[in-house]
Amino acid sequence: MGERRLLSCLIFLVLNIVCEGKGMHRNAYATMMYMGTPRDYEFYIATRVMLRSLVKLKANADLVVIASMDVPDQWVQAL
Repeated sequence: MGERRLLSCLIFLVLNIVCEGKGMHRNAYATMMYMGTPRDYEFYIATRVMLRSLVKLKANADLVVIASMDVPDQWVQAL
């Protein structure tokens, strides 16, 4: 239960930061990355494809990735 509460707080914090920034968009596409499933790498690739597609389409929205602490730094930096 403690992990859910922490995750909820992190999401709230990230959304507040995104919404209060100057020059930011009114809307955002957000996704979460966490480890612990057999398909972690596939989800990482899907996240990269989604973000790249949104950039290519010039979506009028911020792009937000919420990554848990156990996601490899190399993956986070690539996003």
